[in-house]
Amino acid sequence: MSTTQVLLIVLALLLALAIAGFQYYYKSKGSPRQKALFAGLRFLTFFGLFLLLINPKIRNVVYYTEKPDLLLAVDNSVSISNFGEAQNVKDFVARVSEDPDLTERFEIETFAFGKNVTRQSDFEFKESQTNLSGTLKELNELYENSVAPTILITDGNQTLGEDYTFTAQRFDNTLFPVVVGDTTTYRDLAITRINVNKYAFLDNRFPVEIMLQYSGGSDVNTQLEIRSGNFIVYTKKVSFDGQNNSVVLQLDLPASSVGTRVYSAKLLPLSEEKNLINNQKEFAVEVIDERTRVLILHDLLHPDLGALKKSIESNRQREAVIQHIEETFDPAAFQLVILYQPTTVFQPLLEVLQEKQQNYWIVAGPKTDWRMLNGHQELFRQEITGQTEEFFPVYNENFSAFQFEDLKFEDFPPLKGNFGDLVIQSESESLLFRKLQGIVTTVPLLSISEEKEWKRAFLFGSGIWRWRSHVFQETNSFRSFDEFIGKLVQFLSSQKKRERLDLTYEPIYRGGESLVIKADYFDKNYVFDPDASLTLSLKNETTEKLQQVPLILKGKSYNVDLSNIEPGEYSFTVNVQGKNVSRSGKFKLISFDVEKQFFSANYKDLDIIASKRGERVYFPDDFEELKSKLLKTKKYLPMQKTRENNVPLIDWYYLLGIIILSLSLEWFLRKYYGYI
Repeated sequence: MSTTQVLLIVLALLLALAIAGFQYYYKSKGSPRQKALFAGLRFLTFFGLFLLLINPKIRNVVYYTEKPDLLLAVDNSVSISNFGEAQNVKDFVARVSEDPDLTERFEIETFAFGKNVTRQSDFEFKESQTNLSGTLKELNELYENSVAPTILITDGNQTLGEDYTFTAQRFDNTLFPVVVGDTTTYRDLAITRINVNKYAFLDNRFPVEIMLQYSGGSDVNTQLEIRSGNFIVYTKKVSFDGQNNSVVLQLDLPASSVGTRVYSAKLLPLSEEKNLINNQKEFAVEVIDERTRVLILHDLLHPDLGALKKSIESNRQREAVIQHIEETFDPAAFQLVILYQPTTVFQPLLEVLQEKQQNYWIVAGPKTDWRMLNGHQELFRQEITGQTEEFFPVYNENFSAFQFEDLKFEDFPPLKGNFGDLVIQSESESLLFRKLQGIVTTVPLLSISEEKEWKRAFLFGSGIWRWRSHVFQETNSFRSFDEFIGKLVQFLSSQKKRERLDLTYEPIYRGGESLVIKADYFDKNYVFDPDASLTLSLKNETTEKLQQVPLILKGKSYNVDLSNIEPGEYSFTVNVQGKNVSRSGKFKLISFDVEKQFFSANYKDLDIIASKRGERVYFPDDFEELKSKLLKTKKYLPMQKTRENNVPLIDWYYLLGIIILSLSLEWFLRKYYGYI
């Protein structure tokens, strides 16, 4: 309380005495006893009111003892019960929680962890995943500014998260690992990871990366087998020793048939190996038939025809057929039609392509009949002069339809085209501009037009074979030019229509993983529809059991969680109620309990995190030793602390009660003695 407030309180005391004395002793009637009683009550009233006006703060100091926290982090995963240690863990936790010396010294908090960590004191040991690193991070954040030694009761085996030996280094409090389970080390082979692309092209080979690991000290030999159905498609002998305990294999497998192909990779086990679950993994690849057929039509022979065919067929997934315009052909059998220097005989074909909106590419040149072209396409109008001109290419950095590299086009030889103005009549995008007599223009040399799924291209000059030869002279390879033509052909030949219902799922799921199928549904204008009602019909291919599950809108997609279904092969169909829109798919759920792959406790890593803190690993039978360590460590002693509260007098309701009581009592007494 400040000096000013003390002086004001003294002044209030004197003023309240003066007012009460003046009112009941100056020219007042009554006995001296009555005057003293009334003056005292009036003094209390005025003094209380003055105190409320001054509103001094009352300092309240509370002394209390704060005990440090003792955290029990208990592994609640299936592996603990697999080791037969469930009851031992419960007994150990009970001994710590109920020990009178520990409860007097510490505030004991018990946590259970698996995939996530929760505050609880009962354990069922049914968690299918173990995230030790995540548990340490969460406890560290929760008790960031507290003294909280942590007893970590676990087998040390982790299935999720980063390496917990590194996470433990950032843990602020002391860790006391208590290891449970068999600490004997067994020789073990494992397929730790398989990396493979989700898609592969038919009749191609796709890469697979397989990571193998061996636990043990002696030399061992084994064999990796990869099966597709009942057939072995790949074998490889593998050797390990105490120093070289991991192998990464790079291999290629053939994609020989369309559809989702499921493969099984297996390491042949050792004779004394106990854990065989991690010797085998399955993976899947969806094989797609992306073969493209391109028809090149001409009315005259030219080196450009052979150059285009070679560039297109440099990708084995593409086939180019050169035909004369007057030969018999079916344009619908091809994904792209190239019209080379079209003349009047191309008119019926061009009308068909325009009507059916089939993708095409026109390569114009000195022999092109522009009178026919001007009348049968709406993109460009070429001034007809009957003269030719050479066009040098200029790379358009702002082209965005697809990505391609600048092949230093400014150094390419020119193409020969038609002299005269080119009028752009419809929206298009240029890959290359023209350079005329050293002047760069924005007039297109190579341009494309895209209208929904209909794609067209124009090259306003012949002599593209010189470009391919120039690239070979500069790089000793046709590769970069062929890739440029390949990207253009791939873009033009794409006929994939946008689906109103799009599904996202994996062909293979493992037990314990999240099995969520997502669906995106769009209206007829391809705008996401958040008001639709989607239902998934699920069929078990083995039992033929059917069930229907609604999809729930989450954010910008519809989701359904199927994590609780039985292992097996399933087919499903997603239907949009009230709409004739549906999509189907298949997936396989593999019975896999990752916690069952552990046959011994990970004593090594637990010892690492203990020794880096100057501690040791304990066992459940070491309770007394661990207890002694905790009680003897001085930094875990309880601390006496004070808490100071400054409470404004206006918040003190007792003073208000005294004022009301004194006024009321004065009024009743005055009434009683007849002064009112």
